[in-house]
Amino acid sequence: MIHWPSCLSKTARVISLLTSAFFLSIQVNVTSALETRDLKHLFDLTHAEQVALSLPTDVAIAPDGRIYVVDGSNHRIAVFDKAGRFLNVIGAKGSADGQFLSPIGITVDKKGNVYIADSGNYRIQIFNDSGGFIRKIKLREKNRKIKPIDVAINQSKKILYITGNNNHKVMRYSTRGKFLGSWGKKGNNPREFRYPATITVSDEGLVYVVDVLNSRIQIFESNGKLSTTAGSWGVLPGQLFRPKGVALGRKDQIYVSDSYMDLIEVYDNKTKFSHVLGKDNKPHKFVTPAGITIDKHNRIYVTEMLNNKVSVYQLLKD
Repeated sequence: MIHWPSCLSKTARVISLLTSAFFLSIQVNVTSALETRDLKHLFDLTHAEQVALSLPTDVAIAPDGRIYVVDGSNHRIAVFDKAGRFLNVIGAKGSADGQFLSPIGITVDKKGNVYIADSGNYRIQIFNDSGGFIRKIKLREKNRKIKPIDVAINQSKKILYITGNNNHKVMRYSTRGKFLGSWGKKGNNPREFRYPATITVSDEGLVYVVDVLNSRIQIFESNGKLSTTAGSWGVLPGQLFRPKGVALGRKDQIYVSDSYMDLIEVYDNKTKFSHVLGKDNKPHKFVTPAGITIDKHNRIYVTEMLNNKVSVYQLLKD
């Protein structure tokens, strides 16, 4: 059901409906012709502590295979073993150390330490592999609190990269919490952002940033110098409408979730569009896919926000 704003005129409503119908028709025609690569469904994560996941936003995999899910509306992190069996939860709603307020992004380092973008509390929280609180990094710019969306780590340099929602920047911190600088501002030019979201770092130190409203992935060197971009606004192959998640597969293929098209697009390591994920030559339609990650076994984990679950698939081909 569509709920129209009271200030929207009848003419504007008609135009909006026609526009939606136009894009829907393009979407149907385009997705039916896309090249696909097959997925094999393995299992879904839907409940933790007998409580249903609520608007999960991101997922990360520990070195031992444990699965960490940001259970955003439940203000906690749900932890599962590699087979999808529930283990425990980290945190609860609140502002004390070890508590969360609308967490969004997550990453895990090679030692199993867990880094969480505790968005509503304007901080990054760090936990050990047993779920014990280590430290927090408060995010401020001058006199303004900064709301983090995601966090990624350059393992060799021990540098955290954090996307800021209300300053439209990528911020660099040491893992000990020292501010090391930032880049970006609100805009649509190179090195500018309109609500940067998910972020990941390659083994070579390249930083991949989902630039949501600019409908692109910007790829930077570790010092913030722009390397290249992937995607552009639209609903055609190789275009993005509302990208939300990014992950790197084998051969540094770039996987991008599009929360409007309900697809996961794949680009090669030269940022050329390759294919979408699907089965039997048909694109697989996820439900509002957001954060994604790929493990060492070539499994892809997809947070389907409005489906309140994380779906896990085996990637059958590179």
